[in-house]
Amino acid sequence: MEVNNKMIKAYVYYPNPKISVHNNPNCSLIGQHQKNQQRYIKIDISSVTIELQKFKNKHYIFNSTATNNDMWIEIDFNDPVFEMNLLDYVRKLISIHYKPFFQISINIHC
Repeated sequence: MEVNNKMIKAYVYYPNPKISVHNNPNCSLIGQHQKNQQRYIKIDISSVTIELQKFKNKHYIFNSTATNNDMWIEIDFNDPVFEMNLLDYVRKLISIHYKPFFQISINIHC
């Protein structure tokens, strides 16, 4: 797993579940996945507990509507290994309520 020292930005998509990590802030796919009312979650030292609780309690809904079929998650701890592990933990929390996420692997796009 190759990651850099910058924060990671992950795109989470449903109902055909996928999670892709973008380490390059200039990646063209980041711009393609932006839309009005795009959900954007930032997890860092000040928000980690609250955000994990929200995922655990199904605060974030996923379905096939345009407003709920995806989200961006930015994880910033200045530790790429920890950030990837935390993202996988978020995937596991999502999969409690959305079983298709249970079987997927996190894809490193760039």
